[in-house]
Amino acid sequence: MMSVLTKDDLESMKTDFEIIKTLLNPPRAVQETLEAVALLLGYPPRQAGNWTFVQQLCKTGRLQIQMQEFQCEDVNLNSVKRARCLLSAYDRDTIPGKCHAILGLYIWAESAVLEVENYLETRKELIKERKLSKKDKNKI
Repeated sequence: MMSVLTKDDLESMKTDFEIIKTLLNPPRAVQETLEAVALLLGYPPRQAGNWTFVQQLCKTGRLQIQMQEFQCEDVNLNSVKRARCLLSAYDRDTIPGKCHAILGLYIWAESAVLEVENYLETRKELIKERKLSKKDKNKI
C-alpha cells in the first residue's frame, strides 16, 4: 500500500510532478488520475475536475504535502466513489502508456481508495456489532 507517502516517495515523484505541471493539454488519464487524487484529498468535484486548478496545486507543492498528510477518515463517501470510477478506466499496466509520469500518482490514488474502502467497511462492521451488543444487553 502506498497511500502513506514518505519524503523519499515524494522525492522520487518530484520529476513526475515537474512533467505533469508543464502539461497544457494532458491526456485524459492524467486529468482523471489527478481529479481522483484531488477528490481523495477533499477538494470539491468542481475544483478537482478543473485542470488549471489541479495543475496549480502541483506547481505550488500543495498536492504533494496533502498526499503526505492523507487521512482516510477524512474522505467523503461520494468522493471515494467518484475516484474509484475515474481510476477504473485504467490499471497499473496501461497507465504508463498514457503518461509515464502519472504512474506514481495512480498507484497512490488506487491505494488510498482501497484504504478508505477498508476503513469504511471496518467502521460499518463495528457499528453493526455495537447495535447487536446493545440489543443483547436490552434483552437481559
